[in-house]
Amino acid sequence: MASSSWPTRIRSSLSARLFVVLLGAVLLILLGNHQIANWIRTRVVQEEVLSGAERASTFLEGSLLTEMAENNRQHIDDAIRSLGEGPDVVGVRIYNKRGEVAFSSDSAELGTRVDMQAEACFACHETELPLSSPSIEDLSQIHVHEAGFRVLRLITPIRNRQGCADACHVHDQDDTVLGVLDVQMSLAKTDAAMLRAERSSLAIGVAIALLLGAALAFIVHRGVHQPTRQLIRGTEALAAGDLDIRIPEERTDELGQLADSFNRMAGSLKQANDELRHWSDTLAERVRDKTQELAAIHKQMVQVEKTSSLGKMAATVAHELNNPLSGILTCSRLVARKVEREMPPGEARERTLENLELIRSESVRCGNIVRDLLTYAREGTHELAPEHLHSLVDHAISLMGHHMQLSEVELQTDLALEDDEVVCDGEQIVQSLLALMINAIEAMPEGGSLTLTTGSDPTDDRFVRLGVADIGSGIPPEVRDRIFDPFFSTKNETKGVGLGLAVVFGIVRRHGGEILVDSAPGKGTTFTLRLPRQPTRPYRPEFESVAVAAGSGTAARRSDES
Repeated sequence: MASSSWPTRIRSSLSARLFVVLLGAVLLILLGNHQIANWIRTRVVQEEVLSGAERASTFLEGSLLTEMAENNRQHIDDAIRSLGEGPDVVGVRIYNKRGEVAFSSDSAELGTRVDMQAEACFACHETELPLSSPSIEDLSQIHVHEAGFRVLRLITPIRNRQGCADACHVHDQDDTVLGVLDVQMSLAKTDAAMLRAERSSLAIGVAIALLLGAALAFIVHRGVHQPTRQLIRGTEALAAGDLDIRIPEERTDELGQLADSFNRMAGSLKQANDELRHWSDTLAERVRDKTQELAAIHKQMVQVEKTSSLGKMAATVAHELNNPLSGILTCSRLVARKVEREMPPGEARERTLENLELIRSESVRCGNIVRDLLTYAREGTHELAPEHLHSLVDHAISLMGHHMQLSEVELQTDLALEDDEVVCDGEQIVQSLLALMINAIEAMPEGGSLTLTTGSDPTDDRFVRLGVADIGSGIPPEVRDRIFDPFFSTKNETKGVGLGLAVVFGIVRRHGGEILVDSAPGKGTTFTLRLPRQPTRPYRPEFESVAVAAGSGTAARRSDES
């Protein structure tokens, strides 16, 4: 882009316009001062010259009075010629009252007559009056000589004094003015001196103007240009997003106050921007949290819907299967007794008894499944009462003692809870412990260590913790999120249908608690039941949340506590 012209720059720059205006004002003042000084100097010089001419004319008039009274023309002529030869004297004349040159420093002018209506004579002979008494200004005139220089001409009337009429043989006593003395002085030297003075004054004025211009340029640059440029750069940087920009506050005048206001505005904008960024980051984090919560709630609703549907189906199936299974089990026992009484010993008898035992055992297994289905479906039938948690743990251990002994599992306990009284359904808590202990034993087919722990909750003293830990194979990460789903199992068909953990989850859920899972493949699994000492609100399945993870103690929680 081509650079802008100087007029454009001046119009677009405040400091340039201010400098031009101030410099113009200074130049006008200096020029006016120069003109006034020249006028005063010319006036003074002219007054001095006129005063000198007047004194010379008066002196000459006084010198010639005696000679004029004696009519000694030769002496008068010699005096005038001698005066005419003086420095700066252009000419000296004496006119009689008729306007004739009676005496002159230039003999060629003798006898000539002057025009009485000329400008030089008009002051004394204005209108119809014969003579008047003009002032010295009226009697003086400056004109340009034919040689090119200026000439001061002073006309001095020669008045009729006392004694002149008595001595003079020419004039009457009634005559007022006998003649006129005309003295012409050259102003060439005076004009040359005035020209030199004017040039010197002009040179001094130019020097003063340059110095004042430089001073004004410095003052405008430091006082206006630099602060405004700093403000412009600051506003441009601020508009570009640099909220850390600050203008140095080195002044206390209006521009300094403007810089201070700019800095405070920039600080306020930075603070507001930081707050907006903080709120934006917080909002983004909250949106992420809410998104996760919504995803968890969606998962929970799916779980609740599935749980509700399966619960209803389980109750129906359990009731429908319970009576046939009871009949099959009873019949198998009756047939077995009859075979033992009536069939002779032998291979057929043993094979029949084995088949009957298989029918009985499978019927029992089906009965256990039906019982689990009923337990799973029975959400609102639990009875809460104060129980001692350690007593419930001991009861579960007594029920599982024979099973642990056969599986070569060593039991360890750490019952550290001092106040173990909890309001709960003791039977369901024992059932949950049994299901978790069975899973732990089955996770250690080669035997191992099973640990039961109790303790207070470190985050909320209104809750207690009950833990079941094993050193088995752990839970694979790919199935960790599904372990509480009904009918989900990693075991073969002969070991279960996947209702154990779903039942435990339902029991804990109905108590207003949560179940925490910490598991790593090959390092075992720890299930922790977090139970309230005193449930404060009824269970609401639509607000239940489930979150299962391994290694970090994530949990299946109720959303009203999250």
